[in-house]
Amino acid sequence: MGIGPFSSPVSDDKQAEIKELIEAVLKTFTLQYTKAYAIALVKHIKAEMQETQEEWQLLERPKDSFKKPLKTGYLVKQGGLRKNWLRRFFVVRPDYKVDYYEDEETYNKGGKVKGSIAPCGYSVCDDLSKDLLARAQDIAEKMGIDAGDIPGVDKYPDFCWEVHHSRRRCYFIHGANQEEKDEWVKVFKMCCRHCYGFNNKDPVAQEAFKVAIRKTRWELGRWGYWTYGGTEEQVLSDLIVDELNWTVLRDIYYNIKGPYSVRMTIRNKVLQTLDTVVLSAVTPAYKAMETAVKSLRGRVESVIREKIEPLFKAQEEIKEKIKSAVLETVSPTLSEKVAPRLAGIVQILTSPMTEAFQESRSVFDEKIAHLARKVKEKNGFGDQLDSYFHDLDYAPRSYWVMRDAFRKVDVMEEPLWALRQFFDEISPWSLIWQGHDTLRMILDMAMYTFEKGLEDEVKDQPSIKSDGGAAEAAVQKVKDDVQQRFAADGGKATVIYYREIMMKIIMPFLLKIVTPLTKPIIDPINDLIPEPFREVVDIEEEFESVLEGIVGGAIDKVIEHVTVS
Repeated sequence: MGIGPFSSPVSDDKQAEIKELIEAVLKTFTLQYTKAYAIALVKHIKAEMQETQEEWQLLERPKDSFKKPLKTGYLVKQGGLRKNWLRRFFVVRPDYKVDYYEDEETYNKGGKVKGSIAPCGYSVCDDLSKDLLARAQDIAEKMGIDAGDIPGVDKYPDFCWEVHHSRRRCYFIHGANQEEKDEWVKVFKMCCRHCYGFNNKDPVAQEAFKVAIRKTRWELGRWGYWTYGGTEEQVLSDLIVDELNWTVLRDIYYNIKGPYSVRMTIRNKVLQTLDTVVLSAVTPAYKAMETAVKSLRGRVESVIREKIEPLFKAQEEIKEKIKSAVLETVSPTLSEKVAPRLAGIVQILTSPMTEAFQESRSVFDEKIAHLARKVKEKNGFGDQLDSYFHDLDYAPRSYWVMRDAFRKVDVMEEPLWALRQFFDEISPWSLIWQGHDTLRMILDMAMYTFEKGLEDEVKDQPSIKSDGGAAEAAVQKVKDDVQQRFAADGGKATVIYYREIMMKIIMPFLLKIVTPLTKPIIDPINDLIPEPFREVVDIEEEFESVLEGIVGGAIDKVIEHVTVS
């Protein structure tokens, strides 16, 4: 592992250890991905046949139908090579990727993009002095460097923030004032959370990849929450480097000697070289996996579809055998460690989400009331009905519009952190952000339902295009209908959120405890899987499904009790 003019701190033994670990992780992931793909394919076909989509009273906006930019404006960014500061016109795309142009005129004319930021897997650091110092201290600790030897962090312009990734290019950007910074930081945080990096658009492959990542980490003994994002190759590379950090790199860092600046330069060279080594192993390995699962699908999909009913029956029989075998082992853990805390978890979630939905409905009411006033003042809609929908489309996508609703959910942070003394795998902010997403989803559905309803009214009564009073009445009529649907779907979405969050809190905790206890019990059941289905029925997956059923039943009883009372 050569690193240019510096002597390498990576011995031949360490290089062999790194290579061996990379190969081991890739082998584990390949097995998990292939297995997860077959299982996900069965689930996909089953969902197709049973049409198990969630039913809402509100209409769902068609996927990818929103084409408008989420935000535009001028910002100043630091160059990637020369580190000079350049004013650019930024455009946040509906897919949460961010383009920047030479200027607004170039964008309006459909000109060339100067650069793009795909922030999947990134985070936003908005307190640079604090964040950069904390990062330097963390690195110093890993390298055995005395904190007193750390030089001061670089200075950046006022109102500056960083779009950060530990192993990819980072972006330093600043606004004109604090208000502009706050607004754009919220937008970039939203983009980091929602930007999707997977290149393979096959939903079966996407689901299998996520499962394989999770189970590979479990096999490596990494049970905690792990945030990731990027292309499949990037995520797999991050997984491997994360494991190397746990097992090999700390010793290598300690072997780097010399002044702080020299040690940091050598460390960065080691990481750059390591990234190249990992990616060169991951790229062909992932291509081979993709080829393998395509071949698998071609081989087993027709068999699954032909024998779907016997397959479902075999799965149910296996689940019943697993349930009978493990219930005696699982029940004490569930009753002693989980059940007593279920009501407390629901109490943490209930008031914030109920109040948040009330705020969300207030946003809907205010936006529609504003629209009603406009059409009355302008004596109808004219021929530009779509122009009245601009504010409605953007409301669910704007942090500032949703801020009061989000803040109702944010108060869960402290009690969720307190739960970590029992359920140490949870990530409170990921659970809170899912609450934000639920609020956005239902409000967007309400806005879209209102728009479609108003379009129908205009078709039925063309006169309201030029009659302000009639237009205002039509707005009120559609609003009243949507409000009723909003209330029903808001309640339903809240209960779904409670259930999903509680499963995320409890399942990793429970699996970590009961998996070693039940493995000797369920392994023999594997021999009972009928031969034609061995490739698409996995005993561990069926065990998880059984456990989810047991936990889900307990959760549902608690939710029902709390929501009724």
